[in-house]
Amino acid sequence: MKKQSTNYEKKINRTTVNIKKEFKPPRWFYIIMILIPFIFIFLIELVLRISNYGNEYQQFVVLSNYYPDKYFLNADIPKKYFYNVKSVPSVIPDGFDIIKKENAFRVFVLGESSTAGWPYVPNASFSRHLKRKLELFYPENTIEVINCGMSAINTYTIRDLVPEIIKQKPDLILIYTGHNEYYGALGVGSTESLGKSRWLTNTYLWARDFKTVQLLQNIISGIYGWFSNNSDGLQEDKKNETLMSRMIGESLIELNSDTYNAGISQFEGNFDDILSAFSEAKIPVLAGNLISNVKDLKPFVSQKTENFPAAEEVFNEAKELLKQGNLKKAKELFIYAKDLDALRFRAPKQINDLIKELSKKYNYNFANIDSAFNAHSPNGIVGYNLTVDHLHPNIEGYRLIADEFYKSMVKHNLLPDGKKKFISLNTADSILTANFPFTRLDSTIANMKLIQLTGQYPFTPKDTPNYLIRNYVYKDIVDTISVDVINKDITWESAHAKLSNYYLNKGEYAKCIEEMQAVIAERPYYDIPYKNIIVKMVETNQLDDGLKFLKKLHSIKPDYFSYKWLGQVYLKLNNSKDAIKYLLQASTYKEVDYQTWYNLSGSYYLEGKTDSAFIYIQKSLNAKPGNKLAINFYNQLRAQLQNKK
Repeated sequence: MKKQSTNYEKKINRTTVNIKKEFKPPRWFYIIMILIPFIFIFLIELVLRISNYGNEYQQFVVLSNYYPDKYFLNADIPKKYFYNVKSVPSVIPDGFDIIKKENAFRVFVLGESSTAGWPYVPNASFSRHLKRKLELFYPENTIEVINCGMSAINTYTIRDLVPEIIKQKPDLILIYTGHNEYYGALGVGSTESLGKSRWLTNTYLWARDFKTVQLLQNIISGIYGWFSNNSDGLQEDKKNETLMSRMIGESLIELNSDTYNAGISQFEGNFDDILSAFSEAKIPVLAGNLISNVKDLKPFVSQKTENFPAAEEVFNEAKELLKQGNLKKAKELFIYAKDLDALRFRAPKQINDLIKELSKKYNYNFANIDSAFNAHSPNGIVGYNLTVDHLHPNIEGYRLIADEFYKSMVKHNLLPDGKKKFISLNTADSILTANFPFTRLDSTIANMKLIQLTGQYPFTPKDTPNYLIRNYVYKDIVDTISVDVINKDITWESAHAKLSNYYLNKGEYAKCIEEMQAVIAERPYYDIPYKNIIVKMVETNQLDDGLKFLKKLHSIKPDYFSYKWLGQVYLKLNNSKDAIKYLLQASTYKEVDYQTWYNLSGSYYLEGKTDSAFIYIQKSLNAKPGNKLAINFYNQLRAQLQNKK
């Protein structure tokens, strides 16, 4: 019986094996099973893209129909790096041709708030100083200097921007970065940090382009916000709190601590990747080392440890040595005190060393900006003479950075291929200084930004009122308009236009022009500020100034407005020949009005061509039959033609 049972079991087992063999799924079945979740994710991604869900992180975009041939840095790009902060930093609207011209010299500038020119408008940034200098020396070249600097970012953002920048065929890359490595977006000590893994953080940035990742992140954030009584899941910006203070996640990062070393490794790895990518693409790079205010600003956070003295004690010792005339030792201790500062908003010396070492590794040249600042500072130690706070340069400081980059470009033959204008550096600097597109309004706005920053933590104890703002005394209309800009009641462009009108009404035409020149320099491809000042100058009979702006506008964007007003100005200047040339072009546009026909008639009359004048005065009357001036001119011309007969 036992034997029969065994045979039966064997029979059953053989049958089971045969069934398994008969019904074994084919290989494609397993492939499909593996692909199903990927197909599902792909379909979700497709639906989200079709429905325009989330943010578009395309790096360079056409900003508007005004400039269909220009690319600009996408204004939404900062949202990719600042997820937990509502008020993200802005980008600089530096446009460049989608199709690069043969004579173009294209430079991309990478960095943080100092690269962006904070607290000033971009006109005062070192990139704009450099652009104006290159345009002066190389007038036959199309000079494109595209500033990709943003406040509160670090090398994670720059590394992420590099691949798309390479595609734009730059002739040179300038880099000034390193101060924000700890508290910049995704830095090891910031509120946005994902930890100390570079691989994880860079993978996260890569994934942020996908809409499914944005959806998942928003769902998680929404759930978190629901439990924290914050419906959108975003960190609520405290009223009037600066971005600088909001980014502080870890306020005590001691020298040589694990977090400190992680920040150094983070910078070294990312900066190495950045230079490696440009090197592989055979694109020249100039990296500058960093400057800080070490003499006139004491350490933010001073903490004595077993291994190191308190930062403030070292700072005070440096001040005493400076008084005694021991300059070399004083400078060493000022730098050491900055490195001991546990609130790491100023790059330690180790980062400057890495900039130099990694540049050398990839055979890239190096701009010694720190040395230039020391050379232009009393006793060779940088303080408020060239800075406005802990690290941001003042106007002269930004000009100095531009000069140092330019000198390095000359030294290492990194200049445009075009013909250089023969002019001395001193003469060029005088011309550029005299035509600096920056007014008192810009200076006042910058000063207000500065007192917003330095009147709060970490420059003052937490939760103390900003007495700098409270005690600010308003002097005149410039202060009033500046406050409106700071409070976002009006735009910066509107503020300049408002002040320009104020000066116009007072008959102060030079100041009126200066305000609009600042806007034009800031938005060189935008026609509205050109038209604003042109109308003002023509209506007040400042024809030479009006003609200067008209010619510039016409070279950028020839349209009905530029043709019409060029013809009108030349007619007022009794240059009827050029007036006819431009007015005839204006008459081909559908917007042509009675005034254009009237001016064209008058131009032909001055040329002695009464028949043509009569034809166009009739067109003017057809466009506006009741125009008394046109009626009188028509009667005058008809009488002359009848007398000829």
